[in-house]
Amino acid sequence: MTIYTVMCPPPSGNQTADAEQVAFVKEGFCWPALFFSAFWLLWHRMWLVLAGYIVIEVLLVIAGALIGGPIGGVLSLLFTVLFALEANGLRRWTLERNGWTLAGVVSGAGLAECETRFFQQWVQAEAHRVPRPLPAETRRAQAPKDDVLGLFPAPENAR
Repeated sequence: MTIYTVMCPPPSGNQTADAEQVAFVKEGFCWPALFFSAFWLLWHRMWLVLAGYIVIEVLLVIAGALIGGPIGGVLSLLFTVLFALEANGLRRWTLERNGWTLAGVVSGAGLAECETRFFQQWVQAEAHRVPRPLPAETRRAQAPKDDVLGLFPAPENAR
């Protein structure tokens, strides 16, 4: 059974476009991040994580050269495995930093089943959603402003 965290982009006003951009981030080990770490980071546009990854790799190469022997390669391999363990968590962190919100967690036999389950629940929730009244501040902001200047009424002779 595979578990995915579902992340939704910041609302754009177009529910269909937002639904197409929903990201399903797998929980657990990330094989592509193990074998193609830098390319995986570029593909997912994780610029800050990529910068940190490069800095740590350079420091490990320098430390390995100073210590000598095969320790540099061993350290680099261990770091790559650790990165693959945490890659999906770093992807969720990057999405949250960019304004994405957690929409839910779904599990299933594979990605297709998880997507089907999530969107079925989403459609059912939207069908049963009752529109909430606007907060008082929003109603005031949308009211016509013919006789109001900022927070104060206009003077009588200015009308």
